[in-house]
Amino acid sequence: MISLKPYKGIRRSFLLLLIPILVFCIYSAQLKWSDFFPQEYGMGLIKKFFAAALEPALDYQDPDMPESAPPFSHKIGEALWNTLQYAVCAISLSLPVGLLLGFLSSKSWWPLHSNSVVKRFILTVVHRIARTITTAGRSVHEILWALIFITALGTSPMAVIVALSIPYSCSLAKVFSEMLDEQPSYAKTYLHSLGGGFFVSWFYGIFTISLTDLVSYSLYRFECAIRSAAILGFVGISTIGLHIETAFEDNYYNELWTLLYALLALILIVERSSHYIRKSMTDYPSAKHLPNDISPSSLYRVQPKRWLLKISAVFIIGLTTISWTTGEPLFSKLSWEQRMSNLDRFLSEQITPYPVQKSGDWSDALPWAKQLFLEQGIEASLQTLYIGTAAMILAFLLGLITLPWSSKSLNEEKPYGIYAGNNRALNLFHQLVSLFLRALFILCRSMPEFLLAFLLLQMLGPTAWPLILGLAIHNYGIIGRLGGELTDHSDLNHTKVQLAQGGSRLQGYLFSILPSYFNRMLLYFFYRWETCIRDATVLGLLGISSLGFLIDEARARDNYDEWFFFILLSACIVMLGDLASEIVRNRLRNHNLQS
Repeated sequence: MISLKPYKGIRRSFLLLLIPILVFCIYSAQLKWSDFFPQEYGMGLIKKFFAAALEPALDYQDPDMPESAPPFSHKIGEALWNTLQYAVCAISLSLPVGLLLGFLSSKSWWPLHSNSVVKRFILTVVHRIARTITTAGRSVHEILWALIFITALGTSPMAVIVALSIPYSCSLAKVFSEMLDEQPSYAKTYLHSLGGGFFVSWFYGIFTISLTDLVSYSLYRFECAIRSAAILGFVGISTIGLHIETAFEDNYYNELWTLLYALLALILIVERSSHYIRKSMTDYPSAKHLPNDISPSSLYRVQPKRWLLKISAVFIIGLTTISWTTGEPLFSKLSWEQRMSNLDRFLSEQITPYPVQKSGDWSDALPWAKQLFLEQGIEASLQTLYIGTAAMILAFLLGLITLPWSSKSLNEEKPYGIYAGNNRALNLFHQLVSLFLRALFILCRSMPEFLLAFLLLQMLGPTAWPLILGLAIHNYGIIGRLGGELTDHSDLNHTKVQLAQGGSRLQGYLFSILPSYFNRMLLYFFYRWETCIRDATVLGLLGISSLGFLIDEARARDNYDEWFFFILLSACIVMLGDLASEIVRNRLRNHNLQS
């Protein structure tokens, strides 16, 4: 029996509450355990679907495909390029905006000692405004942003790019600000004591030290942007997701698997490239290679040349330039006056509540909104909350269980350099299991959650289980990546002592590594939980009861006032989730300072 003694206070309470909360969410969502497994028709579909995985199509499956159709390989290449192009353009817009908002949302650059009440008040106002903007921007899913811009301005690549860049800018800003705030301030304090200005001290004492983490997360968000661009195909945008949806609906499973393999290959290439770029940034010369002469010229000669970083920078600049300047025009063929006219009609007529349109009195909007919320909104909101929470708990628990078996450093022949026995067969088994689980993590997080839910929905039937499983599978891969970085780069002396005294790898994980990094894992949990709520909203577009279902239904009826109301309601739920996670993070930070 595993003792919970290393997990005291909030840690123990959190672990003990997860299972009851999971059961409560499943019960409240009116889910049946029998629906967790596919029925007879679903089993037949699963067999046909996975049998096709062994025989991906090299040409069109449609026998009636006209001769004028482009080659199948050209179709896949064009779909991949469109997906990549949208992602590159979106992230190139998001990064500078995210850096600016992240800077304004952080307190790490504030003067260390300031007795000016006015200055502190201005800084607090700027900080709160920036935090509100970042929360509001990322609280609406990129698919919903795309629907808003397309409805307001018409279909164009630029509308899609902006729709992707808004939530990504705000997500980058949120994480950047937290990375800067979590950075120890002793270097900044030391530079300030030498006479440096508060901004210069922050730049060299905080920002430059955090730069590797900032770049690492930016590369991860680019990987996410490719997945997001792919799923925009499910709302009619010409990316690879559109072809995947069409192939599935036409029962062309071999063609579908070719498209899935192509998408997976693109994401894996980006993921592996990001891995080597991150590794290159942390490649420093060892102490024994440092010269006796520590002059700047001597230190420059021994530092790594980092050719990969230089080549990558040139490639990224070139790819960004090509993405913005090639392909179809970014803006629609509509004139600027026509776009502004569409936007004015959207703001003043389409999303204006129907009672207000008739009376012109905005006081009539309150009873209308109250009726919508009570009759439809509250039930759909709770369903969204149950789906997102259940999915995140499943992913988190499974991630905690498999992390010790997936860690590369923990499953080496000498974990963390400590001799762990000479049983070669057991060591080989550990390494093979670790390799398999790390590959599984990559596969799970490479598949967009919307695509996973769409495929599972066809196999398991129209219940909320496909949504929960799709979210859980995707987030399991992300928890594996984030948690794996902690275990693989752990340098805890008590872990090494425990292993050296005969402790097993599992004991080293349970009683040393996990307790030490448990607060960080909780931060990851709440960060991904907030994302799960946002994703659970949009997964309702697949036809399962949630806020996304109400949004899709209202749009189909051209009731854009109701459509916009439910989008705002989904944003409010995410904002409340962000507030809850911020409270927990502050408690954890205070707990760390006191312990």
